[in-house]
Amino acid sequence: MHTALHLLAAGVVGVVVLALGVCVHELLHAVPLALADVEYTVTVLPDDDPAGSSPDTVPTAVRNAVTGSLVRVEVTHLPTSTPEWVVRGAALLPVALALPLALVAAGALPDPLAAGDAVGTAALVAVTACGLPSPADWAVVWHGSECSVEG
Repeated sequence: MHTALHLLAAGVVGVVVLALGVCVHELLHAVPLALADVEYTVTVLPDDDPAGSSPDTVPTAVRNAVTGSLVRVEVTHLPTSTPEWVVRGAALLPVALALPLALVAAGALPDPLAAGDAVGTAALVAVTACGLPSPADWAVVWHGSECSVEG
């Protein structure tokens, strides 16, 4: 039986890994782009409402941080010589965050769920969730350079 403190620790670890994983997810988009000399920008705590037209009292950057937009990678210039597979690979590279779950399933890493480790299970679930492609990632996978690589 887990104590309340142990479950609270699992929750905190899950949230922290999720926040860091979202940042890593976005930064993984930049790896193939950098290798292919594609120009891109990385924005920390992006502000989708720079003109301040939103009537909310909470700043947009804070609202975005709470809803999951901690970092954004956007292509600013895509050379025509850039292969389509680079753009599509950049969109799919964050799936690599699911590698720990695959290694647990293959038996190469210990299974925290079988061991009764709530903290390890929360971390494994959170990092795997961060590897899921967003709708914008799927749009880039299907439409290639017609879309920008973001989110």
